Amino acid sequence: MATFFITGGCGFIGQWLTKRLIEEDHEVTIYDIKADQSIMGASPRVKIIKGRTDDAESLTRALKSAKPETLVHLAALLSATAEGNPQDAYSVNIASAWPLWSAARSADVKSILFASTAAVYGPGSEKAREDRYHIPSTIYGISKIYGEMVGTWFSRTYGIDFAAFRYASVIGPGRGEGGASAYTSLIVQKAAEGEPYTVQVPARAQMPIVYVKDAVDATLFVHRNIRSLDNEEMIFNVPGISPGPTAGQLARIVKRKIPKARIDFKPDEKIARIVDSWARDLDSERIARAGWKPVYSKLDVLVDDFVREVTSMGKDRRA
Repeated sequence: MATFFITGGCGFIGQWLTKRLIEEDHEVTIYDIKADQSIMGASPRVKIIKGRTDDAESLTRALKSAKPETLVHLAALLSATAEGNPQDAYSVNIASAWPLWSAARSADVKSILFASTAAVYGPGSEKAREDRYHIPSTIYGISKIYGEMVGTWFSRTYGIDFAAFRYASVIGPGRGEGGASAYTSLIVQKAAEGEPYTVQVPARAQMPIVYVKDAVDATLFVHRNIRSLDNEEMIFNVPGISPGPTAGQLARIVKRKIPKARIDFKPDEKIARIVDSWARDLDSERIARAGWKPVYSKLDVLVDDFVREVTSMGKDRRA
């Protein structure tokens, strides 16, 4: 059994990660502005603390109280929200990074897992690789590069194990609005729920994707093997399907599986511009070399499981 402290644990990836950790008999403390006690039911293995990541005093107190072995930093303002509120994005995504890593050090945390993003890369026809420097075009991407750099420095200086994950657009049941890439998930989610959905990017829009189950699995794979991996290569691209499908291709496969799906396109210029600024293909050689590969690397298989999960959740709510 291990102990984990997850910032933003009530969010989309956080819930799936917590579920997996509970299944593996680990202890989890969630630190989140939502503090929704109903999220994980009545599991005695989960404690939820309400707080903000830009409140250094509260965060330090929570970490010292929880005494976790591993900190997983998921909390952040996502791309579209961050672009609309850059000052808030600075406070939450950037200014809080140093106090958080410092708090982790003072709480004797052994390892830090950091949710970065493919948004750190700019557009280009070549596969984006971790060892090639890029200048992000969004405050969201900039904030993640900063978090990676500070985390790497803390690891090198103080000996805390550190790994960052440049996830492709993470899709799966429960993802909401907020990020410019949310359409990759909502095209499937809304159709499976029987609701109409208007896509805010052109049908040609394209980005790599990763199913949330694979994103969680990659994160925990690295965590289990963190001491045996190359300390100089602890930033990982995590795609499941790359290059990913275009929005039009994704809509067509969903309509083939759910003939009654109501999906139309009404591009929003700001959202489309953000999506166009990101890389369309991620190199996954580094994490493959470490020994991990995605289970849901075929779009048909991914969409089938996604729809099955949404349908199952709907039945559970009605029961």
